[in-house]
Amino acid sequence: MPPVQPLNHTDVLACMERGASLAEVMACLLEALQQRDPATLAALAAQSARIANYAARVEQERSEHVHILDLAIGGSGTGIWDRDVQAGTIRYSPGWAAILGFDADELSTRIEDSYGRIHPDDLPKVRAAMQAHFEQRTPDYSVEHRIRCKDGSYKWIASRGKVVRRDAQGQALRMVGTTTDISALRVLSAQLQQHVELVTHLTDQVPGLVVQYRLSSQGLAAVTYASAGIREIYELTPEQVAQDPSLIERAIHPSDRAGYRASLAESAERLTPWHREYRVQLPTQGVRWRQADARPSRLQDGSTVWHGFVTDITERKETERQLLQLASVDDLTQLPNQRSFMARMEQELARLRGSPQARATVLMCDLDHFKRINDRYGHVRGDRVLQHFAAILRSQLRKDDGVGRVGGEEFAVVLSGASPAQALLFASRVQKRTLDTPWIEGDTRIALSVSIGIATMLADDADIAASLSRSDKALYRAKRAGRNRIELGES
Repeated sequence: MPPVQPLNHTDVLACMERGASLAEVMACLLEALQQRDPATLAALAAQSARIANYAARVEQERSEHVHILDLAIGGSGTGIWDRDVQAGTIRYSPGWAAILGFDADELSTRIEDSYGRIHPDDLPKVRAAMQAHFEQRTPDYSVEHRIRCKDGSYKWIASRGKVVRRDAQGQALRMVGTTTDISALRVLSAQLQQHVELVTHLTDQVPGLVVQYRLSSQGLAAVTYASAGIREIYELTPEQVAQDPSLIERAIHPSDRAGYRASLAESAERLTPWHREYRVQLPTQGVRWRQADARPSRLQDGSTVWHGFVTDITERKETERQLLQLASVDDLTQLPNQRSFMARMEQELARLRGSPQARATVLMCDLDHFKRINDRYGHVRGDRVLQHFAAILRSQLRKDDGVGRVGGEEFAVVLSGASPAQALLFASRVQKRTLDTPWIEGDTRIALSVSIGIATMLADDADIAASLSRSDKALYRAKRAGRNRIELGES
């Protein structure tokens, strides 16, 4: 292998001819000088002016490039810095100095002076970030911190940089970077955070749950926001439903789950407001009623997002139930009242008309000599006798049968799916039970009997009055025939 030829003055000139960097030219020059060859030294001395001019021209071009770059980004609130790590110095562009209110010539180049302007609370993280990059543990240097301005106030800046030259051992030699004034962004961010906290506080104070729910076009659900009210509404936390949205659906009562899904799907398809009342089954509260109201909107990716709220309507539902009971139940006997029984008759007639093979019978029941009981024992005991007979009727009913108090001492029964023969057996049981179970209170014993008229409900009846009229006529015949009797009406 031929020996490596030492560099001489021609190599230095060749570097300059091909436009090498100043650092490369200086490296060639240094190596040539180290040869201490008299001819080379003489030749370099003769070219000293040329070498000096080249160095000046390269430095001038670099300065111009930096100046142009500084002008280009100066209006954006960004400045440039260039750090000589070994020398412990740092140079700033005019734009950088302007961020802090300085002229370029007012800033020293000592790196310690630069550190001295950093807010004391932020200095440790700045030094740590810088050292991590020097040691090549991070690809670049990036940190946000406060820095003292000329007037003594502090600004927030974002400083980013990168080591651009290292020695053979990997030690940092030169580092360049930019600094951007982010004070306005920090103020805006703080204001935005205040608004977020305010909205969060307000929604957390609203009774019930304020929620943002998202459903992708592929059917994937996400709860993107849930107020603190979710703890009361579903006994869950915002963090739980953020990780697993299906927890909400699992809290819904099994009987209401299908309707819940269907109504949500319809709202998504038609983009119509979603309103749903449903039950939930919770570990602590048990079964409760909830009402959901939300408005959907379609996003560009095809997903649907709802903004709405869920409230507890358990008390309202209980009030509705009580009002419905008052409107449909006879207060004395706790059987359905006349209005409620008539509605049950309408349902049965509709069933017959929809199914030619279906059948049903209607019974009218009247306590015999009830006026005598009232006159002899008083209305209070008469009322208790009615309650006693109502209990007898209720004890004989099947699940699908209907019963109601339709007059003073008159009661009506509709036996769903029963033939006249089956209705006769039912009437006989009621008759026997009534005879065998007198009303007794203390020393008072009141024997009872009942007259019953039976009629078949027909699919071609004009209305429910037809079968009621036939059973009422049969009841009239039973009473005229001596009471305590059962009569079948004409079809």
